[in-house]
Amino acid sequence: MLTAEQACEIVLSLFDGVMRDGKPERFVIQSCELSANSDYWVIRSNSEDYVVHGMTEFCYVGVNAHLINVMTGERETVVSCMSVDEYLQDKYDLEAASGNKYVLTPAIDRGDKPALVNLRRKLQCTYPQTLALLTGKQRYWLTGKRRLLEDAQRLLFEQAIATQIELVLDAGEAVAIGVETWHIEAILRAVRERLC
Repeated sequence: MLTAEQACEIVLSLFDGVMRDGKPERFVIQSCELSANSDYWVIRSNSEDYVVHGMTEFCYVGVNAHLINVMTGERETVVSCMSVDEYLQDKYDLEAASGNKYVLTPAIDRGDKPALVNLRRKLQCTYPQTLALLTGKQRYWLTGKRRLLEDAQRLLFEQAIATQIELVLDAGEAVAIGVETWHIEAILRAVRERLC
C-alpha cells in the first residue's frame, strides 16, 4: 500500500518542468487524505505562491484533486466542476454495474387508476400512451449515471410518480440523461421522448 508521502511524490512529479516567467514553478501539497473507502489518496496541490503565500493571482484552476490508487499508484484527475465524492460514486456504480446499464423504470401498477391519471397529466399524453410506458422496453424511461437517475427518481417522487432503478443488459431506447436534467420539467421532457 502506498503511503501518503509516496502518493504526494507522484502528484508533485506531474509538475516537473512547469515554468512561469522563465523560471521553474514550485508546487506544494494543499491536502492529502484517504477517500471514504480508503482506496484512494485524495490530493490537492497548487503553486507555492498561492498555497503558502496566499497570492491568489498564482492559483492554478481546473483540477479539483488527484486520486492515487493506494494499491497500484495509478493516478486519476477529478476536474474542478465535479466533487471527489461524485466522481468516486460514479466510478463505484460503474464497477457495480459490471457492463450493464442503469435505467429508470416506472413502479406503477396498471390497476392503480390515480397513479395512471397523475402520470398522464404530468406527461400531457393520452391514456394509451401512458399504458404503453408501463410495458416492454418502453418502460425503460431514462438511462445514465446512477447518481443522476437517483436525482430524477427523487424529482419524480415529489410529483407522485413512483419509479425504480434497474440494471439491464440493453437499455433499448431509454433516453440518456446528464447534468442538464436537474429540474422536474427537464425530467418530464426526457420521459416524454419515450412517447414517440
